[in-house]
Amino acid sequence: MQKSSSKITDIIFPKDLPNGLFIGLIIACLLLGLSSLRYGTNWQGWLHVFENWLLMLVIYPTATATVALPFKYRDPSLELKQAYYLGMFVALLFTLAKLRYWR
Repeated sequence: MQKSSSKITDIIFPKDLPNGLFIGLIIACLLLGLSSLRYGTNWQGWLHVFENWLLMLVIYPTATATVALPFKYRDPSLELKQAYYLGMFVALLFTLAKLRYWR
């Protein structure tokens, strides 16, 4: 009989990888999303912040995990959580490039 994990980190993060790595990635995405406050702290600035958070924490990672679904079908040992966090990392890199070149 398999014992269910009692810690939330066992449910959210992939196995066999350090949890601090993923916590740092989430914190970096949240802090990088705050960079949109350069437009001001009015409602438009916060709208840009929520847009960045939505892109970095939900849309790009979900799209990456969706693209990885056929690979999961072929290889059942693949963890979709890893694909999700890979998408989050790609979104972080894209946002860094966007901040560097777009003004």
